[in-house]
Amino acid sequence: MKDRLVLYQDPYCPFCRRVTDFLEESNHVLPMRDIMRDRDAYEELIRGGGRGTVPCLRITLEDGKHKWMYESLDIIDFLRKEI
Repeated sequence: MKDRLVLYQDPYCPFCRRVTDFLEESNHVLPMRDIMRDRDAYEELIRGGGRGTVPCLRITLEDGKHKWMYESLDIIDFLRKEI
């Protein structure tokens, strides 16, 4: 499952920090894309998710399509159930 998830984030965003703190406390590691330092990551977020808001979890579905999940508490709830 972890290989299907990517977290788009900004390390200075308190809502992103909420998600990364959850991951650290749960001993889980996900690939992360820093939209402030990586212009390509920001552009992927805009193209795929439709907006540049973080945190955003990109979920690769079984058919190869992506689902983009915003809102830190929704992301944490999803991760609790999936990882």
